[in-house]
Amino acid sequence: MAGDRAITQDLMARLERHYIKPSEPMPGGIFLPEVGFNGAWGASVRADALYVGFTSTSGRLLIGHEVKASRADWLHELDQSGKADAWADQCHEWWLVTVPGVIHDGELPAGWGLMLPGRSTTRMDIKVRPQRHHDRTPSWEAVRSIMARQDTLRAAAIADGVRKASEKIRADVEAEIERRVQARSGDSQYERERRERERTELEGYRRALGVVLLEEPDGYGRTAGRVTADELADLAALLRTSGELAEATQALVGRYGPISSMRRHWEDLDQALRDAAAAATAPGQHEAGGAA
Repeated sequence: MAGDRAITQDLMARLERHYIKPSEPMPGGIFLPEVGFNGAWGASVRADALYVGFTSTSGRLLIGHEVKASRADWLHELDQSGKADAWADQCHEWWLVTVPGVIHDGELPAGWGLMLPGRSTTRMDIKVRPQRHHDRTPSWEAVRSIMARQDTLRAAAIADGVRKASEKIRADVEAEIERRVQARSGDSQYERERRERERTELEGYRRALGVVLLEEPDGYGRTAGRVTADELADLAALLRTSGELAEATQALVGRYGPISSMRRHWEDLDQALRDAAAAATAPGQHEAGGAA
C-alpha cells in the first residue's frame, strides 16, 4: 500500500495537470507547490498548492489547495482550527484535495471545495464546488510570497537544467575519449568485428584445405598436410586461370607429363647404351673383325 508521501506526490502531480496541460505552450497560469508566507506571517503558514490564473478563461483567480493523503493527516488538520485561514482568506477559492475515505460526511468546512482523483490523470473529479469570493484582493504579502516562491522554483529549474546539461556534456566527452582510446589501441568495436570476421574466414579456409600452413619450407622434407603460402598461391593462380577445379587438376597433372616422357626417353637411351656395350664385348666380335 502506498505511503502518505507517495500519495501526496501523486495528488500534487494530478492537481498540476488539472490546471496546467503539459502540451500547452501558454497555459494561462502558474501552479506553485508549497508556498509559504514571505513576511510577518512566517514561513510556517503555508499553502500546499496555489494556482494563479492570468486569463479570462482561468477567471484570473487565485486558487488555494489543502492536500491530505490520509485520514490521520486530515484529523490533525481538523484539530488545528483556523490553520488554513491565513491563505484561504487570500484566495478566491479554497479546495481540499484528497483520496476516497479520508473525509467523512459533514467534515468539510463551509465554503471549501472537494477534489478527488478520477480515472483521468489530467482532470480531478469535482465532488463539491467551493464558494467563490470575487470581492477578494490578495494582499501585498500574499503577492510577494507568490513571487518569491516562483523565483525560487525558477532558480531551481535553471540549476537543474544546467546540471543535466553538464552531465550530458560530460558523458558525451567521456564517450568520445573512450572511442578515441579504443581506436588508437586497435580495440574499437569495428576492429574487433573485423578481426572476428577474418578469424572466421581463416578457420573456414583451414577446414576446407585440411592443411597446416608453413611460412617457408621447414627443411625436414614434405609431409602430408603441410604446405607453404607460395604453394597455396600457385594453386590459387592455377584455379583462376583454369576456371574450374577439374580443369585445374588436369592442368596440374599435365605439368608432370613432359617429365614422364623425358624419363622414358632416358630409360630408352640407357637401355640402348647398355645393349651397345653388351654387343661390343660379346664373343666372336674380334675374330670377325680380324678376318675381314
